[in-house]
Order: sequence, then structure tokens, then C-alpha cells
Amino acid sequence: MSTWLPQLTSIDDPIADDYWSFETDAGVQRIARLTVGRPVPIPGDPNGDWYCPLRIDYPQRPEFLTVVGVGPVDALRNAMRIVEEGFRDMRKVSPRAKPPGTP
Repeated sequence: MSTWLPQLTSIDDPIADDYWSFETDAGVQRIARLTVGRPVPIPGDPNGDWYCPLRIDYPQRPEFLTVVGVGPVDALRNAMRIVEEGFRDMRKVSPRAKPPGTP
């Protein structure tokens, strides 16, 4: 992990937060929470690059990512590409999942 990027422990300015369901290879239904933060400039970056905060909470595995781009739209696009690729090989993916514990 690069030390020149912010090491995220939270997303303070989310622009999207959703729960997605998917089915594992074993046929078990799971729910993941996805939180996308507002893109921000990388502090002190000489090229003026940006990053987009992304949190993916798969069951038992929360992960914060600092997704880089050459500008705010590029950073957001790169973050969405990670989300897309993360669910590409999963079955029965649906963005309309209910949070865990919700009837």
C-alpha cells in the first residue's frame, strides 16, 4: 500500500451508499455494503491528481480503497470500475438489497 495516499478509516463525505446482494459459488446469498466518497485532490500531489474514497464491506471483510485518477471524474470512474469488476463473476447480483437485520 502506497504511503503517499491517504490511509482511509472512514468516508466522511459519501455520494453513494448502498447494499448489494450476490450469491457465492456455494449458492449462499450474501450482502455487501458499498460506500463511495466524493473525489478529492491528493494532498500535495505535484501532478494535481485526485482520489475517490471507496469502501466495500463484503461479509467479514471491510476494505477501504483510495482509488486514483487524473481528475475527479477519472477517479470516480476508476472506483466504479473496481465495483463492477468485483461483482462481475458473482451470480444473482442485485443493487436492491436490504441492510442486514432489516425485515
